[in-house]
Formats: sequence, C-alpha cells, structure tokens
Amino acid sequence: MAANLGTGCSDDEAATTQPDGTAVGPGSGGAGGATSTGVGGVPPPPTEEAECQGHVYQCGDLIDNDGDMLMDYQDPDCLGACDNTEDSYYGGIPGQAGPACDVDCYFDPNSGSGNDDCYWNHKCDDHEVDPDYYPEPWNGNACAHDENTNIGGTGLTCADLAAEQSQDCMDYCGPLTPNGCDCFGCCELPAGSGNLVWLGSGEESDQKCDIAHVNDPTVCHPCEQVPACVNGCAVCELCIGKTTLPPECDDPECPEGAQPCGLPGSDPCPSGEYCVTGCCQVLPT
Repeated sequence: MAANLGTGCSDDEAATTQPDGTAVGPGSGGAGGATSTGVGGVPPPPTEEAECQGHVYQCGDLIDNDGDMLMDYQDPDCLGACDNTEDSYYGGIPGQAGPACDVDCYFDPNSGSGNDDCYWNHKCDDHEVDPDYYPEPWNGNACAHDENTNIGGTGLTCADLAAEQSQDCMDYCGPLTPNGCDCFGCCELPAGSGNLVWLGSGEESDQKCDIAHVNDPTVCHPCEQVPACVNGCAVCELCIGKTTLPPECDDPECPEGAQPCGLPGSDPCPSGEYCVTGCCQVLPT
C-alpha cells in the first residue's frame, strides 16, 4: 500500500513545493461576499454536467453558483463532482462530514465507511484537546484525544490505521482526493505551507473554510493527516490552493493513464471524468 495517493513522488519532492499560484486576492468565498480567483488564467469551461453517484451538485451543474465568473472545476473552491459549494472548501452535502468523531472518505457524498472501507476517528487527532477540541469543536470533548481508541468497524487502533488503509479505500477514495489532502479531508493550505486544516470545518457556523481563512484556526480547524492515505503536492502538480505551475513544468503531473487538465489551453476531461487538481478522474458512481 502506497502512503501517497498521487503520482508516486518522493517526500523530498513534495517538501520543496512552493505556494506558487495560490488563489489569493479577494478570497475564495464564504461570508462577506468574497469570490474565488483563478490565478494565472482559467481552464476551459466544462461542456456537460458531472454526476456524483447519480446526483448533480453545484460543482457539476454548469452554473456559476457564487458569481465569480468561474464554473464547476474552473473554480478553485470546487474539489470534485461531490462538492456542493462553489464559495468555500466545505463540501456542503448534509452528513458528508460524517457522524461525531468518525470520518471516512471525505470526497464522496456518503458519511459511512461501508462503501469505501476508509476508517479514521478524530479521537486520534492530537489537536482534539482542551480548550478548542479541533477539528470538531462543536462536539465539545466528545472526541477528546485518545490514541488508544478502537475505531468502530475495524477493531484497529489509531496507529494501525495511520500506517495502513485498505486497498479498497485507496482504489475508491484515492482518485477523488485532491493533491495536498488526505482522504479524510485534512489538507495543506496554502500548498507548501505546512499548515493543515480540515475541510469539514464550519459545521457549527455560517463561515466555512476558504482560502481567505486558512490561517484562522477558528474557521479552518487544524487537523492531523493520516499518512497511509496522503496525496502529496509535488512541484509539477496542481494542488488545492495552488492553481499554476512553476516555469520548469509543462503540464500537471498525473498518475499513469490520467489526462492532465486544469490549465488554460488544457483539453476538457472526457465524458464521465472530472478535473481534480490538474488530473482527470473517473466520476464516482
């Protein structure tokens, strides 16, 4: 089992990534009316709706839902077809963040692990301590840090699942996971910063996590990535919060067989695929 879901780049490569192309400026949505910014140009618009398990959400509906002149995968706030917000990183699908403490594949529309075999629990996160209990402050001390907790449905501990997720989890959730994130929605923002935040932040408030608030822990709550299913951000990859490539890179680096996308002049993804941080990935069914 690979510890990196992306193109197999080494940890050294990922560590050299700089936040070139970070979507800044007016912000990327949420309260206050700020909108996304397509830094360095805009990829071509999608030409057909994108379904996520039979549903069409905001990031696949061929509509500029947040009025920033960027539609669906053109918008850096859209992290896949299973994303129902164009103005923040928050998924916006009821139950997507999962039940209290338990988390599974964040980037599909389900809140249970039965269909993807990905298992984690925020009790394993060393940020879940008094007084903030990040990344789930709205649950108080219900998810208080306990490294020895047994994770439901597995009989395994935090250390076990940090070291290894199942191949079914990797096969299903890996392609849906944006570069810079683990499969449970803990992402490095901005790219190359070392700042890790949970995309599910904001369950308790109207302000959801966006690029304008990544350094505000009260909005974008700190989290701990699960090494077994981290999709790193390499130099020649587009990543969440990184929308341009450095001069030495021609096209976004993608897994074998995946078509590059997401830059001005790029070809649209084939029917049945969606552009996820620079690479066309098959839509979840």
